[in-house]
Amino acid sequence: MDNRQRVVSKAELLERIWGGARDVSTVEHAIGKLRRALGDDAEEARYVQTVPGQGYRFVAEVQPVVVKSALVVGDAAVHRRTFRPVWMAVAALACLSVLGAAIAYIVIPGRVARGAWNGDTFVAMSDSGRPLWKYRFGSPLWGPPADESRWRTQIVDLGGDGVPEVLVAAAFGPPVSGGKDEIFCFSSSGTVLWRYKPKVDIEFNTRDLNGPWRPSDVLVVPESRYSTIWVAVVHDVWWPSFIDRLSPAGVRSRVFTSSGDIMALQRLQTKTGSYMLAAGVNNEYRRASLAVLSETDPASTSPQTEGSEYQCIRGCPAARPFRYILLPRSELNTASDAPYNTAIRILTRPGGITVQTSEGGTLPGGFYDFSQELQPERVAYGGNYREMHRRFEREGRIRHSFKDCPERKSPAILRICDDHGNWSTVAVPRVPTPD
Repeated sequence: MDNRQRVVSKAELLERIWGGARDVSTVEHAIGKLRRALGDDAEEARYVQTVPGQGYRFVAEVQPVVVKSALVVGDAAVHRRTFRPVWMAVAALACLSVLGAAIAYIVIPGRVARGAWNGDTFVAMSDSGRPLWKYRFGSPLWGPPADESRWRTQIVDLGGDGVPEVLVAAAFGPPVSGGKDEIFCFSSSGTVLWRYKPKVDIEFNTRDLNGPWRPSDVLVVPESRYSTIWVAVVHDVWWPSFIDRLSPAGVRSRVFTSSGDIMALQRLQTKTGSYMLAAGVNNEYRRASLAVLSETDPASTSPQTEGSEYQCIRGCPAARPFRYILLPRSELNTASDAPYNTAIRILTRPGGITVQTSEGGTLPGGFYDFSQELQPERVAYGGNYREMHRRFEREGRIRHSFKDCPERKSPAILRICDDHGNWSTVAVPRVPTPD
């Protein structure tokens, strides 16, 4: 908290806390325990954010205050100075040992807590790991990679009746294997309630791009009385993609169509309303993209140049998204063999969001900070930026030194399209990369 304005490296933590007498796994283990105690998530950090290649940053908003109420200890009244909102989490830690024992007795027996893949079978298990029921798909399942496990299996109460359903996005092969994925919705006892197979009939100025399709992210969104399921779907070979919104009964409606892959979804509540954020890439502009979709607006399509091969000419909604933002390629990205950069993750944090980009291969990714009202604030790149820049200098791909790099001294230029199709540019300051 004392160093919340900057990233603290693992090496510094080792030196300050353990006197340098341990290895980095000690730091990683401690951070993991801290996150579990606070109910934090490394992917969507509310307190401790991982900055790849650099270290950790405390991201919760902290304001020193004096609490005028007193704590009575024996006969003495003790006034306290604390931090908000972190003091609530710290106070909760004192109760964890008691709550842990209590929770062990109130867990509902037989409640599905997680699932596992085994050959052609999905196994639903209790919190203790006891198998509750199995479903055999009849075709071998492809075990999802770690970055997809978050959304491939979800236990959620879709109908708002207190009884959870189990959503399983079953993959019957890796990417570029024919788009055979399906989403199954099971009851808590293992009955198939409905199935969703990605399908849409659209046409672009480029021929033969109407499928096959496969999900790339699934996000369950709580509504007032029930929950809806938002599914990002990408072409199994080429670049079109779309988003479907499913009712608790599995009824689909199109929300968005894009000329480029959609890689991640996230919901954001602002003062002006609720928005769905879709991160990915736009192939025409060869840039990472962030679509901002108002949940009350009609279905929309990404803004493309009239007559270009990326223009949708049939089956796509006519409206434009509330906002459509293009994130610039880094100098390393343009100097590499990568055709574009891609927005791959949307991280929520107190006061806003951070959109993470992949600049290609082992190149350091970008981190674009936006306010809670989606105003661009700053951009930074991963920790090995300097090393990769100097490598490209030696290879002749970049013809200036890291010290004289114009990208370090100039703002990043974002292009933003409004819901009327009007484009504008916004200059965003870069966080300086150390020499």
